[in-house]
Amino acid sequence: MQTLTLALGWNQLTEDTAAVEQLEQFVLPGYLKSMRWFGGKARKLASLCIDKALRLEHNQQLFHLLIIKAKYRTGKSEDYLLPVALVDQTEGLSEKATICNSNLGWIIDAIYEENFRRVLFIHLFHSSRIKQLNGYFQFEKGSAFQEGDFSEDVSCRVLEAEQSNSSLIFGEKYFLKIYRKLFRETNPDVEMVKFLTEKAHFPHIPGFAGTFYWKKAYGSPTTLGMMQQKVNAVKDAWSMAGDYLNEFLLSVAQENFAVPVTSIEQAALLGKRTAEMHIALSSEESDPAFVPEAYNDEYADWMLDNCLSLVKRRLRMAKDCYSALDETGKSLAKFFMSHEHDIRNFFSQIKSRSFQSKRTRIHGDYHLGQVMYDGSDYLILDFEGEPESSIKDRKIKHSPLKDVAGMLRSFHYAVSAKLYFSAETNELSAEKIETAVSNWYREVTQSYLNAYWLAMQGASVFQAEQRELDFLLQFHLMEKAVYELGYELNARPTWVKIPLRGIQEVIKSLSLQPATQPESVQQHVVQ
Repeated sequence: MQTLTLALGWNQLTEDTAAVEQLEQFVLPGYLKSMRWFGGKARKLASLCIDKALRLEHNQQLFHLLIIKAKYRTGKSEDYLLPVALVDQTEGLSEKATICNSNLGWIIDAIYEENFRRVLFIHLFHSSRIKQLNGYFQFEKGSAFQEGDFSEDVSCRVLEAEQSNSSLIFGEKYFLKIYRKLFRETNPDVEMVKFLTEKAHFPHIPGFAGTFYWKKAYGSPTTLGMMQQKVNAVKDAWSMAGDYLNEFLLSVAQENFAVPVTSIEQAALLGKRTAEMHIALSSEESDPAFVPEAYNDEYADWMLDNCLSLVKRRLRMAKDCYSALDETGKSLAKFFMSHEHDIRNFFSQIKSRSFQSKRTRIHGDYHLGQVMYDGSDYLILDFEGEPESSIKDRKIKHSPLKDVAGMLRSFHYAVSAKLYFSAETNELSAEKIETAVSNWYREVTQSYLNAYWLAMQGASVFQAEQRELDFLLQFHLMEKAVYELGYELNARPTWVKIPLRGIQEVIKSLSLQPATQPESVQQHVVQ
């Protein structure tokens, strides 16, 4: 590991031209590429530069919050947050903590320094504003931050799970997410959680406890972090579905395809909570960022352009990767490629139809992994939106059925991954495995949708005919499955059958499920 020379001292780190050059060229590229939260690993890096260095002090210790600009040989640059601290030794710290050694001590990621974690907590409680060159740090306390929970000596730790952001735990009551990839405006995660907590009073999320951001003298704020109440959860809904599917898997191995009642009941509960989230998100009457909007030509043009571009990219990938697929994958890929015209025509209907329902802010990346179970109920997390989308696009209002489609696709992934790739089903024919997958997916989806529509009865955003709602759900199911195909072709070619079957089902039927509440609601719907 290279030793960095700090000729001007730690206090003047960013004025030390030689030290900055050494960091940018020899230290930071290797360190960032080793971090889970750095999203540019697969891209060819042209350069890294320290674009901004913000300062925080606590107990006479100075921390630099570096905003690092990653420039690539092709495509847009990205900004990342790396807070740094100078310490005498690294014993007992995580392997991920150490950035480099210097003539004055070890430079580490500051989240692993207790003083840094505490200064964030203290400033959040006091809603501090801290002047910087050409702007200021703003800390904002949220309504879920309870007065009695504040202490300058609060226990604090780093959550070591590998994530795209970094997480700190305070007093085992609060969860502070440090955003690593930055956007030059307010993160939608903060907007959504704050709105749901403080305006809509939606109880099934961890409450908003605060945020902090960097604000230049001119321009939009850059969100750096958000604190919420800590979730005391048993596991996420993906893991829960896997547990219930283990029971189903054992019965399928005995050629019993009956779906366990627990899976159906849990899907109903999740359907009800999804509807309640959508009702909350459609409740605003004055804030333009959240007021429901009608469909218009601008939205239809934008959506169609995105979908047709997505189809074009996925078709090219499918052709390029075709020879690497197994026989089932090749057959399904042929079906997809041969129905390009049908898919394009289907997406084009977003422009030719007239819509009576409304568009609202939605979760945007809704699946089983974004929902936690606390032993009796569900809590919904992570409102940042679709990772591949720009921050502007993540704030666009859509039909709430886009979230519903995301969850239905997640159900399909859960059962397909379990039954297609488990040793217990090796002795069963492909036809019987397909029957089992279809049975579970149909029963769970029916329960989820019945509960969703029961809870949404009378909702103003869905004052439309059944045909319209059917189309919107199918539209977003197709969009989601085509999107998923790209990931599987890149990372798991043996899994392409999952999104390809999703595409096939929409093409074949274009009617997965009645979008209006049946007269007789199934007995598993949550009351």
